Amino acid sequence: MNFLLFLLQLLAISLPCIPRNVAELVYDTEGKELTSKHNYYILPAKRLSGGGLTTIQIGEQCLHFVLQERNSTNLGTPLRLTPLPWKRSTQEPIRLSRDIWIEFHDLDSFCATMLDWHLTDRSLETLSGRRQLLAAGEEWGGRSFGVFRIDKYGADVMGYKLMACAKKEACKDLGVYASKDKTWLAVTDEPLMVVFVRKTSY
Repeated sequence: MNFLLFLLQLLAISLPCIPRNVAELVYDTEGKELTSKHNYYILPAKRLSGGGLTTIQIGEQCLHFVLQERNSTNLGTPLRLTPLPWKRSTQEPIRLSRDIWIEFHDLDSFCATMLDWHLTDRSLETLSGRRQLLAAGEEWGGRSFGVFRIDKYGADVMGYKLMACAKKEACKDLGVYASKDKTWLAVTDEPLMVVFVRKTSY
């Protein structure tokens, strides 16, 4: 009995010494941790609620906008997630509530093969109402370095939500906004619950 008590006391002393990973990892649909070494499709967590996230170019400039495929069978466009600071990103996995870059990868575009996400105040004539949309790339073809985060979200179906984190402002939830024949990714009160599907290399 005294030996058992000794073990319990020893365990109580040693537990605080175990390092705790404060920021949990983010996982894809196969249960593998997300890294910056792979590309992913971002799809809605709920089935039959649309396809993956993709991009569309508006006008002749290099500014693109992020939207959701309406057909549930369309995976969308591959994306690359990079943890910040970027200098150590190749060794770091993607973690909850940590700053990251998000960019479309392997694009077939004359502007660039990669387009990074950022919030824009630019409005589109096709929108019925004022919304802060998600854009990709810049008009002149440069980078915007928008910062984002991922958090757990959902009750009946567990998934994640995306947040845009501008400087000196609270992070804003990203959801979908349907207008005319498009479903745009925008700042909304209700986040879009998403999952990450790793792109298979061929």
